[in-house]
Amino acid sequence: MTLTKKKFRYITIYVPYDPPLDPGKFFDEFSRRYTEVFGAIEYFNSLSRLIKTKDFNNNIFILKCNLDSLSSTLISLYLLHQELIIVSISGTLKQVKKNTNLFNKNFAGSQLLIKNPSFE
Repeated sequence: MTLTKKKFRYITIYVPYDPPLDPGKFFDEFSRRYTEVFGAIEYFNSLSRLIKTKDFNNNIFILKCNLDSLSSTLISLYLLHQELIIVSISGTLKQVKKNTNLFNKNFAGSQLLIKNPSFE
């Protein structure tokens, strides 16, 4: 019998709320929805957890889950009663951070244009 390393996926989630959302409440709501839809055994097999980062603002969360439960995790995220944007999905934390930094740079610039349109 060969032992293989478990593969994980990192999902970056942007929640567009002006007062930042509490990560604990967000993860509790996600966990509740996951267990409602797929059951407690599937939830515990997904090994889902929230990754703490200091690099991003408070509206961006990184969720780690098992590769086999990626589709169930995405379905549970979409069934939440919140507005959210899936920014990036990757197998490495380095690539997720790179894509999220790119999103922050582009999104922050577009938000400034929306809030302060120039009438020329």
